Amino acid sequence: MLFGAIIGDIVGSRFEFHNTYKKQFTFFHKDCEFTDDTVMTIAIADALDKTKDIKDLYANSVKIMKQYG
Repeated sequence: MLFGAIIGDIVGSRFEFHNTYKKQFTFFHKDCEFTDDTVMTIAIADALDKTKDIKDLYANSVKIMKQYG
């Protein structure tokens, strides 16, 4: 699921400010790149992996997102 979110973000990055409704387009185009959303998705996954007690998830997420950001 994490890889799907990352791939979707990268593939859709070139449409972020120029939406399209076409269903056929080049999947990995030369204009595709990772975004801040990609980075924060990875940060949240890292926080989920490192958090042992659910009560600490919010604090750990904020801390790790700041480290990645």
